[in-house]
Amino acid sequence: MPFLRRDFLKATGTLSLSVLGIGAVHAATSLPEAPQIKPIELVDCEYPVFELKGTSYERGLTYGRTVTEAIKRNISFYEMIFKTFANVPWSKAKALSKRFVPYIEKYCPYAIDEMKGIAEGSGIDFDDILTLNCRSEAMFAASDGCTAVAFIPEQTHSSDVLMGQTWDWFMPARENTCILKIYQQDMPDILMVAEAGLIGGKGLNSLGLGLLLNAVSVGKGKPGLPLHLIMRNILNSTLPTEALDCVAHVPRAGSGTLTVGYAEGYAMCIEFSPDNFDVFMAEEKPLVHTNHFLSPLIAPFDTGKAGPLSTYTRLNTISRKIAGAPEPQNAQDIFTLLTSHELYPESLCYHEDVRDKGLRACTIYSLAMNLNKRELLISNGYPCEGRVSIFSF
Repeated sequence: MPFLRRDFLKATGTLSLSVLGIGAVHAATSLPEAPQIKPIELVDCEYPVFELKGTSYERGLTYGRTVTEAIKRNISFYEMIFKTFANVPWSKAKALSKRFVPYIEKYCPYAIDEMKGIAEGSGIDFDDILTLNCRSEAMFAASDGCTAVAFIPEQTHSSDVLMGQTWDWFMPARENTCILKIYQQDMPDILMVAEAGLIGGKGLNSLGLGLLLNAVSVGKGKPGLPLHLIMRNILNSTLPTEALDCVAHVPRAGSGTLTVGYAEGYAMCIEFSPDNFDVFMAEEKPLVHTNHFLSPLIAPFDTGKAGPLSTYTRLNTISRKIAGAPEPQNAQDIFTLLTSHELYPESLCYHEDVRDKGLRACTIYSLAMNLNKRELLISNGYPCEGRVSIFSF
């Protein structure tokens, strides 16, 4: 049975807080008013931003050397998460992750060399880096929160393909966020937002293919290719059909919903589990997704839907916001859609709930992309604070 969010918070309590260096928090009897939503202000990026060039190993070597401390923090963070969510010690998680190596070697061999480079550059054991990159497969019962949207040209005032999402997780993840500019031979270049030490994430490539992620779960997995390696393969793709092939024709270790956009006028949601997949194409309405399966092929097996119950209210909120708003002109308009405080604190811009003791869920960042302009915006903190950095090819 999956954890409810409050069950997890109760389980972490002050022990996990002390491990993470966060002071004890006392429950409140009432909620404060939602903070004011501020206008967008362009600022210098507060996350590490760096370029990766050369061979796969050389890219990894630079990665590991550049954000060594962030990778170490991320390992400590997920060590706690694995133990709390799945009662899996880090040592066992490392042993379990080794079963994915043959699939990584077969379906994305460059990834092994890149992870070896990260290990060498950071001075961290390869098995620790591998386990970070298999982190979703170590906690099948858990779903973090995300709200994703995608618009095709017929739905935007500028006739551009626009897409964006929030990423809701636990606050320590914010300081482990990185912006990677990956330059590759024989594959598209990539602009990606990733957790330190991971080689797959959300973002876009130099051919105008964009990628978003919503966490979902059927509560089980099997030996196969991990989610974040599937994501990296998608960002290496040159066409939407190639991106779909990265899901449809590989053994999938777990579950996920990946929204793929393409500058030539396409957007699709790919829902998948280890046993099945389904595709929704943007047609009359923009695509919207949160953290439960929508496909009748997979929804009957959804075990993650009882985790972040705001998945239902957030889906309703973003759908109504889109219906009542003018057609978006640019990535800034997509970003603004995701700043809503309706049903605060469990809103699109998701804030820590002061009633909860222990580690609290919140929006780590929000990102928005204009695929035609090859442009990515990301918030430095809560989206409602308006502090945004812009990157492009």
